[in-house]
Order: sequence, then structure tokens, then C-alpha cells
Amino acid sequence: MAATLLDGRSLARQIRERLKEEVAEFISRCGVPPKLVTVLVGDDPASAVYVGMKQRAAQEVGMATEGFHLPADISEAEVLALLERLNADPTVHGILVQHPLPPHLNEHRVMASIHPDKDVDGLTPYSLGSLAARHPTFVPCTPLGALRLLEHYGIGVEGKEVVVLGRSRINGMPAALLFCHHNATVTICHTRTQNLPQHTRRADILYVSVGKAEFVTAEMVKPGAIVIDTGYNRLPDRKGDVGDVHFESVKEVASFLTPVPGGVGPMTVTMLLANTLLAAQRLVQPEGA
Repeated sequence: MAATLLDGRSLARQIRERLKEEVAEFISRCGVPPKLVTVLVGDDPASAVYVGMKQRAAQEVGMATEGFHLPADISEAEVLALLERLNADPTVHGILVQHPLPPHLNEHRVMASIHPDKDVDGLTPYSLGSLAARHPTFVPCTPLGALRLLEHYGIGVEGKEVVVLGRSRINGMPAALLFCHHNATVTICHTRTQNLPQHTRRADILYVSVGKAEFVTAEMVKPGAIVIDTGYNRLPDRKGDVGDVHFESVKEVASFLTPVPGGVGPMTVTMLLANTLLAAQRLVQPEGA
């Protein structure tokens, strides 16, 4: 029997309808809209698409947006100066620096310069450290969206064997922490892991974030496992986009599976909106308060 697909698109739509109401209430109470500012460095086509998608989603729920598109050869000092201005601007509640950055920029230094109160992507050292310390401020959007999707379908995490395939600061590592906080037993696998299928076939929940098209095949999945595919790959010789999981084979083995597109992706953007509203609620005093 084929896997049940976890429909992130439908759930994201439901959450955004609630966010739209909450944003309208916030504006009525505080007199200003929550504002998300995006910073895109360089001309990567996929990054431009992602930034545009996030801005449109924010506008659709009633938020204000502003975008800065910086040249690929911009100096690090200029990027840091822009972020410092945005940190100091009281009308800006959320700051998102789109990945990846050009190689001449120190990603750690750039991310660390975002004020923790405006880190709606949840990727500054402060946010990640707070997550590790079990007192999260902003949780990174992809793992947060994946967990919300599991909760929506009534899939419990507690006591489950979770294997996280990937250890990036953006996705894999915070996902492992988040699952651990929900009382799962977590194994992190990566490029140096030996006998990888031996680990992945143990997983009750397999969380895939490797950035390689269709890397996980049916032979790597335990029958009945829940497979969360957070990959998004554009292949020049294929129509449409694919995830990090070989969908056609894995759907015959897994019990639940996220499709690509339409699974975790819409939830990632929606969690960004939720974090932006949360930032505004923390930063803005209601009128007359």
C-alpha cells in the first residue's frame, strides 16, 4: 500500500488564514504592520525565486516587506553596515539573509550580526544556542514546519527512533535538537557516516536534508517508516523539481511521506511568517500602552 502523503500545502494555507487574522488584529492594536526585510546577495536564480516567494507570502497575510538585492561582489563591511541599520530600525521586526552567500563573505559573521530579536530565520548563534539550551527564541523554519506537519497528522515523536540525514546549521542540526526536545532518540548521519543504510533502516522517522537529488531510495528505508523530505533540487534534464528522496520507490515502502513540491516547502515559508509576527509582538508596544 502506497504511503499517505503529508500535505504541507493544505496545512500552510490553513495556518496562513489564521495568521492573516492575527496580523490584522496586531495592526489594529499596535498601529503598525509586522515588517519582514529580506537581504539577497548576488544573482543566484533559485535564491531570487525563494526571496520573492517569501515576500509575496508576507504581503498576502498583511505584513509589510522590503527587499535589498546586493551585488555579488559587495564587501562584507557593506553587508554588515546594512544589517546594523536594519537592527536599529524600529519599523523592521524580522530580518532574513538568503542563503547561500557568495564565498568571500563570512557566513558566520554575517548571521551573527543580525539582532537576536529580529532573527526570524532562527539561524544566528544566539538562536541556535538557545535552541540547544532548550529555551528557544526563534526555531529555524524548516524543522519547525516539519514538526507542525507531523503534529497535524497526529504522528507522535516521543520515543521514536529518528535519523536525521544532514547536519547543516540551517536544517539538519536544529532538526535533531528539536526532535530531541520532543523526546525522540536521535541519530545524526552525514557525509562521513559509514554503512549509511544500516542507520537509515533503523529509523521510525527519517528526516532527509542532504541536498542531493533522489539520494534516499527504498532500500534505505524501513518498511512503515515516516519519511520527511526537506530537499529541493532542480534538474536540467527533468520537468519539475525533486527532493532528496526517490519518491516513486520510497512511497511503496513508507507509511507517510512528504511530497516535493507541496510537502515541507510551504510549511517553511509559513513558519517564517509566524516567526515574523512573533518578533513584532515582542518588539512593539500596543498604542496607548
